[in-house]
This record gives sequence, C-alpha cells and structure tokens, in this order.
Amino acid sequence: MDKRNYCVILAGGLGTRLWPMSRERKPKQFIDVLGIGKSLLQMTYERFASFIDTDNIIIVTNEAYRQLVVEQIPGIKYENVLMEPMRRNTVPAVTWAALEVKRRCPEGRLVVSPSDQNITDYDAFRSDVLCGLDYVGGHSVLLTMGVKPNRPEVSYGYIQMGDAVEGMEHLYRVQSFTEKPANDFAQIFFESGEFLWNTGIFLWSADTFLGAVQDVSPEFSLIVENVVEAYRSGEFISDLLLELFAKCPNMSLEQSVLEKVDNVDVLLCHFGWSDLGTWASVHEALPQSDMGNVVIDSKSLLYDCKDCIIKLPDGHVAVVQGLEDYVVVEEGNVLVICKKGDQKNIRKFVNDAQLNLGEEFV
Repeated sequence: MDKRNYCVILAGGLGTRLWPMSRERKPKQFIDVLGIGKSLLQMTYERFASFIDTDNIIIVTNEAYRQLVVEQIPGIKYENVLMEPMRRNTVPAVTWAALEVKRRCPEGRLVVSPSDQNITDYDAFRSDVLCGLDYVGGHSVLLTMGVKPNRPEVSYGYIQMGDAVEGMEHLYRVQSFTEKPANDFAQIFFESGEFLWNTGIFLWSADTFLGAVQDVSPEFSLIVENVVEAYRSGEFISDLLLELFAKCPNMSLEQSVLEKVDNVDVLLCHFGWSDLGTWASVHEALPQSDMGNVVIDSKSLLYDCKDCIIKLPDGHVAVVQGLEDYVVVEEGNVLVICKKGDQKNIRKFVNDAQLNLGEEFV
C-alpha cells in the first residue's frame, strides 16, 4: 500500500431523508440500512481498508457521534477521528482533513468519500480509485468520479463531460455541475450521453485542494494559513478550527470550490454505484419481489402491493393491502407511511414533527 494514499470518510450528516430509521441520535451512516449486519460506515471503511492503510483512513464526524464511530470501527486511532465543532456543508470538513493529511505527509493525496453509498463491483472500485490517486499525485487537478446514468434520476447530481484528456482513458475535463435537476432536465441529461451521475467521491493531492480553496476565498485563505502555521508550531488552537467552520458558507463542495476553478477533471468509472440517501435509492439497491416490493429484515404480509419498501422493528408485523410505490417504515416511536417517489416531503415531515410534536421524534 502506498503510504502517500489517504482516505477521508465524511460521516457527520443527519440523513434526514431516511427518517424515521435515521434519527438525530443515530443517523443513517451508523445504521444497517440494507439489513446485512453492517452499518453504512462499516461497509465504507472496510471497502477502503482493503487497499488503503488503515492508519491513513480518516473519519470526519460530528462531536456527538464520536462514540458511535469508536464502537463501530474498533481500534481506530484517536487522531483518525476528526470531530466537527458545528454542522456545516462539506467544505470545512474536507479542508480540515486535507490540512491533517498535509501535516502527516506533504506529498499526500486523498480520496474523499461519503459514508452512505452502495458499491457492487469492489475490484473495479479499487482499480478506479487507485488509478485516480496516481493521476492526482502527478497532476495539479481536482478529480471527480462519475458513472453513466441508467435512468433520468432527479435525486442525484450530474457532471457534464467536456473534452477528453489526451493520453488518458476514460478521463475528461469537467464542463459543468448540476445538482438535483428537475424532471425535464434529468431526461435531457440522460438522453444526451454527455452527463454522468456525480458520485460525490473526489480525489486530489492535499496541496492542490488547499491551493484551490485559498484561490476561491481570500478570507478562507487567511484561516487556512493560520491553521497551517499553528500545525507547524505544534500549538493547534481549537478556536482556529471553530473559525474555519463558522466562516465557511453553507454550500456544497461543488458550489464553493469546484465550479470556481478550471482544473477539474472527471473519471468515467465502471463500478456499480448508488447513493443510499433516500428510500427510493435503498429500494433500488435491494433485491425485489415479483411485484417490485422490498422488505428489509422484517415480517410482513403484502396484498396487491407494488414497488413498496417495508422496514419494521424486531417483533413487529405489517399487513399491507393495495399500496403502490409506498414507504412503510417504523423506528422507535415513529411510523411513517408515505409515497416513495415524493422524497422532498420527508424533510417537511421531519421539520413538522420537530416543531409540532417534539425533539424526541426526530
């Protein structure tokens, strides 16, 4: 294993769209969403640990979830769990991780990955990631990973491919990013052949990414310089970390950095991929009955039901009749029955439950 290769797993989110299974005290990355005996975080960690030294795998999470990380990843080193002082989007978390990689290995290159994805072809995944790490190790580029869409999906982000990179197979310049397009645009993207699904997996050297962050934001640049100096002096101050997060705009990595620089490429990847951020995507990732139903580790009787997903606690039974494209999920003190294809309403349900019923229901 190349000691310059690092992995950063982002595991601080709330996973609201998988409510009520995903709750604030234990969000989706710490749950066995697929009913296979492993949480999404454990699956992600093991996937990378097969080809990246575990000493070089860093998990970024919220302070509230440190104990969950330690319980699920036994033996992980204290310094390999970075705890966010507040919830922001991905930019400050990735910046902090890149600073930590640079401190440990000035030539370090890293793959940044969410903790909520399903990968079906491990060999192809390993090959694509290692190829990408070698590429960013020798070129000052920010590399994204894209996969060909098999349907006009509106819950995924898209990457538009530009010109092919000369001398490199399956590598293209990035022309544009689009986050969760409307139905009509998703159809156009799918039919054009120019767009890939954005996996949210990124690769770059620590130096290249930190340079890009400093280029796009003078204010952020000063904070990064102060953190680097604190690292050098051995007197890292928590106030600097708090400032790093507090001053960062609550925007995605694509919006904050990648759309503002001109050295972004995309690797067309060939591993089976799906994001497990919604009940629809979980339904898609699991084996289905002849009627398209998915029952996750639960007892149920379904009559005239089609394309539904069912998940109940141990000892509970569901008897469901006449539903099509529905979610029936119970966890703790909450039962949700809603249309599977109408995922945007899940956030509304969570907000309404929090405001009208109380914090204990979210």
